[in-house]
This record gives sequence, structure tokens and C-alpha cells, in this order.
Amino acid sequence: MKLTNKLNYFLLFLFIVIILYYIFPNILYGFFIFPIATVKELYLFGDWSVIFSAIKCKSLNYNIFINNPCDVYGRPHVYGSILLFIPYIEEYSIFYFWYFPIFINLIFIAVIILHFNFTSFKEYFLCLIFILNPSTLLLMERLNLDIFIFLLMILLCYFRKNILNLLFISFLTLAKFYPVSLLPLFFIKNKNNKFLTNFLFAIIFLFLVTFFLYLDKDNLVEIVRNRQLFSADYRWSFNFFALSKIPILLNIFSENLLVLFSSLFSIVFVFVGVFLCKNILNKNNYMLTRSWGYNETLFLISAGVLVSTYFAFNNWIYREIFMFGLIPLSLELGRDNLFFKNLINFIIFRLFYFTISSYFSMFRGNDFFLIFNQIIDISFVSFIFGALLYLYLKLLIRSFRFRKTSL
Repeated sequence: MKLTNKLNYFLLFLFIVIILYYIFPNILYGFFIFPIATVKELYLFGDWSVIFSAIKCKSLNYNIFINNPCDVYGRPHVYGSILLFIPYIEEYSIFYFWYFPIFINLIFIAVIILHFNFTSFKEYFLCLIFILNPSTLLLMERLNLDIFIFLLMILLCYFRKNILNLLFISFLTLAKFYPVSLLPLFFIKNKNNKFLTNFLFAIIFLFLVTFFLYLDKDNLVEIVRNRQLFSADYRWSFNFFALSKIPILLNIFSENLLVLFSSLFSIVFVFVGVFLCKNILNKNNYMLTRSWGYNETLFLISAGVLVSTYFAFNNWIYREIFMFGLIPLSLELGRDNLFFKNLINFIIFRLFYFTISSYFSMFRGNDFFLIFNQIIDISFVSFIFGALLYLYLKLLIRSFRFRKTSL
């Protein structure tokens, strides 16, 4: 598709989103998400503004990991200390708290839209439902750091330079910790990269992160103590244990039984993922025999972030944004491959269903639909986990074979 056509589609979608999101916010807030609100007004970009309130209070000699009265809700700082070194000039606070967040949201929307060719109604609908589903809207409304991690991940997958990986992944890990799962970016290499060079950069990254986290260990202890502030309620949770926290299920089953059910369900779909990846992708020469370009790298890295965070952390639904990384390659290969075509269909179904379940759970107090949403997530992420295990194993074997034949 010509760039001019993409630009027209981009402007159209952008106009719709701006109208809905900024001119009529109550339309979206009333049906999909709860904003942070003070007594008199909506409090937009709350996850972003709390960082600068912490910077302000730190300059007043408060221990902002314990007490942050500069924030409208007194929320302590629960991110890495490295963010406290962001330059902040209070006289230009409107830029920090309003113009910059809007600019980042527009960049984010543009990046999403420009990944689509818009050759079918399915692509139109997928783009729209991805931008306007509750998890993405909440991400933009709060301007959570996940939006920056997502944008930088896109950049790193596109350029794949070790020095950029070292700088950006180190910063992101020190800011929010879970971007350590981007480590495989050091090893998904261009043809001119050498394995030992990539390995050396990965070791330097791990050393730097470990060293600076050790220096910040006292503050990390306080962050862990405040973990309830960044742990999601079951309605907003993207986490393996979310199913075992739903009250209507706990009235019937014990929490341990629900965790056992989730585990068994997960194991089954991990094996399904391995089986399908082995018998469909490998046999049909998809993924493993392709050159690892942008779409392939984005697919693998996004899947890794999804899987590692889903099983390791009690995430807010912001983390679902990394599901987008599965889309570009699936759209490309789905034209002539049933596996990727069905993967796109499933992602559309999941986004649409989550919009419905979120509405009924948050605004109608009915968690019935949410039960199936959590079961869908367990199945989907476990399936991706199984496929990822197989892909990484095959890529590792291929890497060793390549090095052996090169000697």
C-alpha cells in the first residue's frame, strides 16, 4: 500500500480517537475504564504524573519510597530510582503533565496504525478494537511506563543494534524491572553479528543491572513492601493466578483447587503449543527457515514478554499491549497459512470478548464473563509459551550447528 494511502487511514483513525478520547472522555470512561478522579475533576495520566510528584518531593528531602505528599493521592514511588533523575522544571509543568503525555499517546497510536496495510475489513476492525479496548485505553489514560517500554521495544526490534540494546534495555530494567525479559534481543542477530559478541553484550547488561540494583537495594525493599500499589485487582489483572481470585468462584471452590485447575489447564496448552509449532510451523518451513527480520523479531520478543510477565507478576492489564507484537507477522503469513490466520482470528475474538467482560465486571458487578476471559488467557498464554519453548530450542540448536560448520 502506498504511503499516502496509509497516511489517509492514519489521519482518519487519529481523528476518531482524538474525538472519542479527549473531547468526549466520559463516553469511554463510563463504559470501559475507571479514571483516577479527584473531587472536582478527572485526573489524567496518573501513572506518569506520580513520577514527577516523586521528583518534586525528593528535592524537598522526603523519602518518596515511603511518603510522597506531593502526589494528589500520596502514592509512594514504586519504580526504579533511575526515573528520579529525569530533568524536571516545575515552571513548565503543563508540558510534563499535559502536552508530553498527549504527544506520546499520539505517537503510540501512529505506531499501531502504521503496522497495518488495511487490505481487508478484518484489519480495520483489528486496528480499531486494539486501540479502543479497555487495556489500551487505560494504558493511554494513565500513561503507564509500559507505553514507553512498548515503543522502545519496537525501536530495538527494528534496528537490532547491541549498543542500543545495552543502553535502552538497561534503562528500562532499572526503571520497571520486567524488561529484563528483553534479554533475547542480544541473541536474535543480523547476519553480520557474531554469537560471542552478542553474548558479551548480554553479560555486560546483566552485570550493569545487577550492580545498580544492588546499590539501590534499600529502596527496592520499600518497593516490595508497597507491592499492593502496583498489584492489580482481579478485574484488571493479566496474571496466571487471576482466575483463583474471582469471588464467585471462591464461593464454590477453594483457592488451591482453582490454582490446580489453572495449572493443569496451562500444562495441556503448553503441550498443544509445542505440538502445533513442531508439526505445522516447522514442517511447512515457517519461522525457523526464514531470515529473522523485523516482524519475526517482534513476534518472538513480544511473546517472551507476554509469557514471562503473565506467569511471574500480578500485572495490570497494561501488559496486554505486548500482544500487539504477534500481529504484524501473523497478518503477513496469515494470507497463505491457516495457523497464523487463526491466530489473528483468536486475537480479535479475545480483544472483543475482553471488552465485554470488562464492562460487565467493572460497571455491572457481574464477573460471569470474566471467568471465561481468564480461562481464555490461561489457554492462550500457555499455548504461546509452548510455541516459544520449541522455537527457542530449535533456534539454539541451529545456532550451535551454524557455529560448528563455520569452524
